[in-house]
Amino acid sequence: MSAPLVGRDERSRSIALISLVVTLGACADPTTSVPVIERPHAATVVAASTPTAVAIGNITGYGVNDAGTIVGPSSGRTSSAYLWDASTNLKLLGTGGFAWSIAEDGHTVGGKNAAGLPVVWTAAALAGPWTESPIPDAGFGGAVRAIASGVSGAPVVMTGNVWTNGSIKTPARWTPCTVEPGCANGWRLSTVPLSPPITEAWGQDINPSGMIVGMEGTGCCRAAFWDANNAQSILQPLVAGAAAAAWGLNDAGTIIVGQSNDVAVVWVRGSTSVDFATVAPIRLEATNTCKGNAVSIAYAVNPDFGTSGTIVGQACGAPVAWKVDVSVSPASIVKVVLPSTGRSTSGEALSINRSTSGSRYRIVGDVNGAGAYWTNF
Repeated sequence: MSAPLVGRDERSRSIALISLVVTLGACADPTTSVPVIERPHAATVVAASTPTAVAIGNITGYGVNDAGTIVGPSSGRTSSAYLWDASTNLKLLGTGGFAWSIAEDGHTVGGKNAAGLPVVWTAAALAGPWTESPIPDAGFGGAVRAIASGVSGAPVVMTGNVWTNGSIKTPARWTPCTVEPGCANGWRLSTVPLSPPITEAWGQDINPSGMIVGMEGTGCCRAAFWDANNAQSILQPLVAGAAAAAWGLNDAGTIIVGQSNDVAVVWVRGSTSVDFATVAPIRLEATNTCKGNAVSIAYAVNPDFGTSGTIVGQACGAPVAWKVDVSVSPASIVKVVLPSTGRSTSGEALSINRSTSGSRYRIVGDVNGAGAYWTNF
């Protein structure tokens, strides 16, 4: 069952933070015994903000479109796919399913169903009814993890993973179709070929050009980028041999966000002619900011990030945003700790829409054990 929703007149909470300016240099990573040698273009980190948090009930916000409609699994990420919008409140899409992403036009949601098959849920209006439709896989299931939309708002390409040979996770790219062969429920599958040393991976995000970012595993191994022609680039970690993961990509294909060596990072290239494999990561988090074994992760970036924008994720177990400007050297990074809707500050910021979304410009995720979105950041 869903938790009670908080109405529009719910009192929002914010917290005033102490500004701390840290200039990064050569330093040791507090979350690992492996020393981190900073790249020459290390950034300055500042902490300060007073954003607003709004609770939205039993949903973890995994995806949000420019209209402010949010999709995701039930809180705790245990079961059932949900949609939330101010006009509909919380709506169940599929029991036992998992929703990751929503198209800009609001008519298509991607994820997986209770049987572990990649699916889309479609509806003519947010109020529904919503129809679940399996889409092609390699015979062993999979999941849609990201949808990229065209100028009309309709989905033009999706990514995620399918299982090949029963046990090998393989990045997938789905494109709209209308005729056979290979067209099922309006989508055609093509798998992304992998090059050694990567032997299995999944696609985590995709842009309208068909560029994909992903990883071998959530907390290990390598982060990767595949261009629209499936050329693979392995992203550099903070230090040789350290783990890395890529979670988000901008529409221009010049910004990738993720994590390396348990630290939130961003990879920035000046143009699409630059091979991402040659790009060193920029640390988003200063060292010695978390106690114990806490880590930081960057999950998503403004789709319209050009030379400046917002990256979201978590640091020390709390939801955060980093306001980043890469037009200056070193990059300017302003850290915004996002407030809670209750007593617990634990949570994550998992997605963000375009900065041009006006009053519906939102970061989404969860905090205090339930779904939330943040504004005024």
